[in-house]
Amino acid sequence: MRRAPKFCIILAGGKGTRMRSADRHKVCFPIDGRPAIVRAIDIYRQCGIVQPVVVVGAMAGQVAETVGRAYEGIIFAYQARQLGTGHAARQGARVLESLSSQEEVLIVAGDRVVEPLVLEHFFNVFYSQNCDLAFLVGPKRRRSDPGRVLLYPDGSVLGNVEVCDVWQRQALARLRELAAADHNHTLSRRQILDILRADFPDERKAALAYSAAGELWPTLNIEKRAPTPAEILTWIPPELTRFDFVDTAGRPLPLTPTQVDDARLANFSVYLIKSAALRYALARLTTDNAQGEEYLSDIITILAQARDGEKRRFRVQAVRVDNPNYVMAFNDPAELLEIEAYVQSKKRPRAVQEPAPGPAFRPIAEWLSAFRRLQNGERPPDDALWAELLTIYGPTESLLNNRIQAYLDTLTRAAQELGADTPVLLARAPGRVNLMGRHVDHQGGHCNLMTIDREVLIAVHPRSDDRVRLYNLDAETFAPREFDIGEMLADLPWDDWLSLVNSERVHQIVLATGGDWSQYIKAAILRLQKKFPSFKLRGLDMIVNGNIPTAAGLSSSSALVVATAEATVLANQLDIYPSQFVDLCGEGEWFVGTRGGSGDHAAIKLGQKEQVVKIAFFDFAIEGQEPFPHDYRLIICDSQVKAPKSAAARDTFNHRVACYRIGLALIKARYPQYAPLLHHLRDVNTRTLGLPLAWIYKLLLRLPEQATRAELETLLPPEQLSPLLATHAPPDDGLYPLRGVVLYGLAECERSRIATALLASGRVSEFGQLMTISHDGDRVCAYDESWQPRPYPAQVSNDYVLDLIDDLESGEPERVLRAQIQYQPGSYRCSTPEIDLMVDIALRSAGVAGAQLAGAGLGGCMMVLAQKEAVDQLMTRMAKLYYRPRRLTPTMSVSIPIAGSGVLLKDK
Repeated sequence: MRRAPKFCIILAGGKGTRMRSADRHKVCFPIDGRPAIVRAIDIYRQCGIVQPVVVVGAMAGQVAETVGRAYEGIIFAYQARQLGTGHAARQGARVLESLSSQEEVLIVAGDRVVEPLVLEHFFNVFYSQNCDLAFLVGPKRRRSDPGRVLLYPDGSVLGNVEVCDVWQRQALARLRELAAADHNHTLSRRQILDILRADFPDERKAALAYSAAGELWPTLNIEKRAPTPAEILTWIPPELTRFDFVDTAGRPLPLTPTQVDDARLANFSVYLIKSAALRYALARLTTDNAQGEEYLSDIITILAQARDGEKRRFRVQAVRVDNPNYVMAFNDPAELLEIEAYVQSKKRPRAVQEPAPGPAFRPIAEWLSAFRRLQNGERPPDDALWAELLTIYGPTESLLNNRIQAYLDTLTRAAQELGADTPVLLARAPGRVNLMGRHVDHQGGHCNLMTIDREVLIAVHPRSDDRVRLYNLDAETFAPREFDIGEMLADLPWDDWLSLVNSERVHQIVLATGGDWSQYIKAAILRLQKKFPSFKLRGLDMIVNGNIPTAAGLSSSSALVVATAEATVLANQLDIYPSQFVDLCGEGEWFVGTRGGSGDHAAIKLGQKEQVVKIAFFDFAIEGQEPFPHDYRLIICDSQVKAPKSAAARDTFNHRVACYRIGLALIKARYPQYAPLLHHLRDVNTRTLGLPLAWIYKLLLRLPEQATRAELETLLPPEQLSPLLATHAPPDDGLYPLRGVVLYGLAECERSRIATALLASGRVSEFGQLMTISHDGDRVCAYDESWQPRPYPAQVSNDYVLDLIDDLESGEPERVLRAQIQYQPGSYRCSTPEIDLMVDIALRSAGVAGAQLAGAGLGGCMMVLAQKEAVDQLMTRMAKLYYRPRRLTPTMSVSIPIAGSGVLLKDK
């Protein structure tokens, strides 16, 4: 699940005078019948925040009572004097210091109304980019928008200036400019006051704003005279007419008020910040500004401008939100009414409307005509559809022709079922291979993903009701199905997604359906409906055509989930970030009974043509991509042993995941000093713990090689162990091979972390070596020179681990190198004898760099990384030694990486 800060500080100490209420605090005004601050806490809790701290001041009793009626356990901090938002945040931070000095904290005003999907995306950016500070921004819409967010030319954050300070310095700059040219002393008191009062009509605020300019304001308002030009030039030095920053190299960077005012982004005043950065910034706040207050927004400039020599000291990130309804606030009754209107509009059922006709949504007959022209060789460069296909599939003629025919087949069937005049969308999602990072996405490891040139195509017609009708071109294997979204929902619990998928009713559905293809489509639609509960999703007519081998480890089922989600999002015009899309697809697939991560879905959605994409999880991020080596090819070989979708297979997969989690829980229990650093198994590493690798192996020695359920019950409390064991039936042998599974996971996390760096530096043979070692961790057997199988022993004994420690401490380079964790296979054991044989055949063929299981295991495919000139010989050997002795038709293909999922011509 997604990561969120534990704490938030909600600022509710101000007076809110513009609300014109003597007896009600601003944050206590209702929005749709619920006080604004309570509604805000609802959302923060929904997004994972555990402990809000509410800063109160004016009308403190009313605010505390309002919050206390809705929630127990809220912590309050008192701001005795209202000295600005920075001062208020300081009071909240002092409370947090007594609770935790190391946690991140969300800081937000009590009148903010932020959509949950924005907060989820915001948190993801913060954690995935390891920010010290992240804050929400949006397009500047009004001159009075409070903060001007300044960026360097490279897009990084320069600072923030409050609008009152911009207005102050604009007025002072204008006055100094006029005084410098006023050789005849013609500036009158009235002219000067008009300039100064233009943006500060309130006398008290004007006096405060211009107090920095020496005797200027007293001369005008007490002495009642116009100052001389010389006096003005003395009282308004040049530094009061500009803003002083430093550039990215630390050199002075002065900006005029007009340059600052021209900034296109406004600060939404929603901050997520590390505690150390908050302490640093709060210690440097001043009241040297136009309002004489401590601005919380100054933390942006303080942290963005801080330098260690020429390097930036802190990582500061502005997170943009373009929809103004997604982050709203109110200062007066009119703005409160705007929020109320938006909230009420969300409650009203949205009118069911078809997507607008256009390139992406057109009658089947038009699609057929367009594809037939391409098939007949009419391919002008300015043809949008042809350009789109080139972008997706690249220039390989055979692949393009194959895909054009596939679209024609899909559309022909759609015309038969729906009629040629029916408009449709065309959604697509490719299969994938994970070149490195198998079984670890759900443990926080990386995946190094590449799409393949096999895909699911869906012609989709949005309906006016909530019925979903499914047709598959392979009707013999995948029979037509129908269901109503509303009826499906009525039969399921609706508290939260995890409760739903863990419910007895869903368990019964999983057992009854046995992996029926329609369940994957239901999974995508149901997860999106749960994400958007106020909007009833419309039904769909779907004609599905796919050429990804099923049960082969190439993610045919995940591709179906992703293609369905792509179509559902566009058909219902849902607003969703790519990272959320990936997470929702991954969580959606839990509906079919598995508990995997979202690595497959990330590859399918975010894959790039001819690229290997490195993706991180917890928090989700694309960390980079590298071209697939041009002189190598990836060959996919199908063992034709179907990877089962049965309950037994799910139990096996979930059993291994349970081993991971039990192992991590035991490490945290036995080494409590490290527990705060260990969020996921991937965190058991030298970088996070600050330990040498030998000590990581010592941690492993504290795990049992294997344990029964009864033995585990003596090691962990039932409230911790029971949920981990509830995901699967007891294994046949009754054992949990903890050490081997955990060693595999730690090693695979390291292999997946360094994989793209090997490609970037051209070390393809070393990359291939890691592929082979990774497969060894999944082996069940190895084949001798006569191709006879021998059991593959798990290398996890005490002696084995102690030998690794001895090697590391020997100081001998060769021994130290071979003891590195990426070279340890561990023992996950999800391969099959057939796939192990295919891997051994490949590894004994010339020109092969590496080979491994392609997918979760228990059947399916394997993949080979081979030099391009070695491909033919490899395929010949594989046919001779594997397929023909089993009387199987050779099923091998050289994979071409294509673009990730989408809807054809969506953005045209």
